[in-house]
This record gives sequence, structure tokens and C-alpha cells, in this order.
Amino acid sequence: MMTNQGMTVARLLQFKEAVEIPFPFTLRLNKAPDEFVIAEELNRFLPHKRLACKATYQGKAVFIKVFFGKGYKQRAKREFDGAQLMSKAGVPTPEIIDFVINESASFSLVIFQFIDQAETLGQKLASLNSVEEREAVFRTALTFICKMHDQSCYQQDVHLDNFLDDGNKLYLIDGDQVNGEQKGRCLSEKWASRNLAMFLTQLPQWEKASINKLLDSYIKLRDTTLSPNFRQGVLRQLSIYRDWREDKYINKKVFRRCTAFEIIKNWKQFCVFSRALDKQDVDQFIANPDSFINEGQVLKSGRSATVAKVDIAGKLYIVKRYNKKSTLHQFARSVMESRAAVSWRNGHLLDFNGIETAKPLLLLENRFGKLRGRSYFVTEYLEGIHAYEYFHSAVCRADAMTMAEKIHCLIQHLHACGYAHGDLKAHNIWITNNSPVLIDLDGMRKVSKAKLGLVNKDWSRLQKDLGTSDIAEALFK
Repeated sequence: MMTNQGMTVARLLQFKEAVEIPFPFTLRLNKAPDEFVIAEELNRFLPHKRLACKATYQGKAVFIKVFFGKGYKQRAKREFDGAQLMSKAGVPTPEIIDFVINESASFSLVIFQFIDQAETLGQKLASLNSVEEREAVFRTALTFICKMHDQSCYQQDVHLDNFLDDGNKLYLIDGDQVNGEQKGRCLSEKWASRNLAMFLTQLPQWEKASINKLLDSYIKLRDTTLSPNFRQGVLRQLSIYRDWREDKYINKKVFRRCTAFEIIKNWKQFCVFSRALDKQDVDQFIANPDSFINEGQVLKSGRSATVAKVDIAGKLYIVKRYNKKSTLHQFARSVMESRAAVSWRNGHLLDFNGIETAKPLLLLENRFGKLRGRSYFVTEYLEGIHAYEYFHSAVCRADAMTMAEKIHCLIQHLHACGYAHGDLKAHNIWITNNSPVLIDLDGMRKVSKAKLGLVNKDWSRLQKDLGTSDIAEALFK
């Protein structure tokens, strides 16, 4: 295999994006000529901190984590110690093959057993539809969590993607996040309830029955007696962590360069887009987005916004352009968050909470320095029709009633997550593949206890369109 020779930490520190790293490359562990790893396939890259990838070491497939930059020794030691804690707790984790601290080259390396043909429990969950199957996945992970709690340790940011299933055995990974309490034989209720609440944030808020079942399973699995207040403590902490994880995801990811998103930022433009899009296609679009709208099929044209179905490199997308109504309006909006940015954030909020919407793919703001001009929001194109058109078409009554039930559940889920749509007319519910999704999200907002009237306004607005139809009883029950 031909490799880039002698990748150095100084070179790794220069990279700001994962796509810049040339694979495969050789990383020498020390001065001995036969001590090296060949990095082959990237898993994750944190600029100035860590590189994780599949590699070859001494002729065998391995998984490596390379730590560099400030505090590299401490961070590698934390990874090593965490893996040791998991093993001592009886939790299967990939075996550590070698642990290297190379002070002369300023990096540390942890070499793990490579788990072949594995999928995470998060990936497995995404392919399941029934509540029972989903609960079974969470219950499987709970057995590991209970073992750790019984041995006075826990994984701080515990989530389903840290569980690897190769079809025969389940493994827990990411020792960097493992902490030990060192007090008594088992974890205190304070930390156990917090850790369990963090784990349960991965369940949608409307699946309260599943949350209670999983709490029952945890209490039965634990090798200790928990206080009568334990359950309520978990539920209180769960509410706090939901808000924290949501805020962390939105503020730290969707407007910044990360694994999922790329950024283009200069004096004239700000653009953030999904890495699922081709960079050349994005460059072509943002160079003249109006030309794509003019050449596409305009679906809606108004003073405030224009919506069009456009073709970008042979694929169809929906583009919403937010227009400026007047010079005064343009000046006022230039110092505010753009409506495209609001839609971008809200689209990801819905996706994060498991609520169906057209996948947000790109946000573009024309700028003059910090002043915002015209903005654009791009989503995937979904073949379908508006709910108003659906219920006024020749659909049979049984299918119409089933769809009304689905829309009712969709809206209930939105409200259960603490949001109101803000303009919930039938034309803002899109029917695709026999399922409803929410669109037109720039009016969506968080609902506090003082603003519960916004929830009623959602139902009232939809009732104007569909309140007299045959499916009103199922829709507004």
C-alpha cells in the first residue's frame, strides 16, 4: 500500500477540516523504524485535538485515537483510564492493544481492537418503527449502564452511538467520557439519576410510557435499593438535560463548521450547508441563487417570500427566498437574524426532536460586513401535496381518517416538545409517502408556560381550513 510518508503532529495541527487530511498516511510511534501505524479511514476529526480512524498496526486492522495539541497527554490518559474502568465494571469494550506517549513528537496514541462489521445502537434504532423494538434497544444499553453504576462509574455523555453491535457481542466505547465516583461500592443516587436522565433524553418527549418502562427496568436491574424519590429525581433532571442538549446542538453545531456542516463566510456572504451536498454544487448555487429560482418552477410568489422547486446538478430541491418589502424594512432586517436563519434553526430543532419536516440542507445570507441582505433557505424536495389539497381530493374516507390521525399525532408531538408552529394552516402540512411533514417554519417558536395560548392558536388556525371537513373529529379530537 502506498502511503503519505511521515505524517507529523505539526502537520495535523495545520488541518482545519477532515477533508484536508490525506489518507492513507503513516504515523511513526518512536525512533524505531518498524514501529508505526498506517492510518487508512477517517472516523472523526476534532481540529487541534484528536483524530480517530481505522488503521493497520503490526499487520492487523486496528482502531486508533491520536491525541495532539494542548493537553494531549492528559486527554489520552483519560481515554485509557476510562477504558480500564469499563473493563473493571464488567462492561465489554474494545481491547487496548497499545498505549503510546511520544513526548518528542508531542502526541499520544491509543490503539484499540478493531470491531468489524459493527453498527451502533443509534443506527439500529433508526431502522426500527415499533415502540416495542425501540424500547428493546434502550433496554439493551441499560444493562451496561447498570453494571457501571453498580461499580461506581458512569459515562458522562452516554448515548446510543457509543454502543457497537457486531451481531454477536455488544461493546461500549469512548473511555474519554468515563468517570468514577470513588465513594462506596456503587454510584450515588445523585450521579446515577443524572446519568440515567442524560441517557433518556434520546427518547422523544411524547414517549412517556417508554420512559417509565425503562425506569422500571433500571430499578430492577440495579444491584441496590433505590430511594422512593429516585424516579422523580430522574424525571426532573431529564427536563433540564433536554433543554441543555437541544441548546448545545443548535448553538454549537448547526451554525458552525463540524462533522455534519460546512461553512463559507466572507464579507459578502455567510453560508452553512450539509456535508451531504457537493461543495462544487454549493459554490455554483451561491454564486447566483436567483438564477436557479428564475429557471426553476415558482411555487409561491409574494412580497415577503418566493418559493421555487429548483434543479441543482440534476437533483431537485426547494428554495425559499426571503424578500425585502421596502428600504425601511430592509434596513430593519439587516441588523436582525434573517428569517432563513430562523427556518434553518427550526428545521434542525424538529429533526433533533424526531418531528417530521423537509430536511434542511443550506442557509445563505447575502451580507455587507455584519449587515444582512436577502437570504435563502434550501431543503430537500419531497414529492407530495398540501394537506388542504389532500383532503379535498378523491381520497377514500378510511385513508382520510388515517391521515387525520397522523396529522393529529404530528402536531401533538410538536407541542409536547414545547414548540408552536405559528402559522399552522393546511398548506403548511405537506403529505408525502403517505405521511405528513411540517413546512414553513420561520414562525415557529418555543412555548413557555406563560404563552400556552400559542398552542391553541395552532389548532385554531388549522380549524379554519379543515374544521368543517369530514375528518374534523379525528383531527381535532
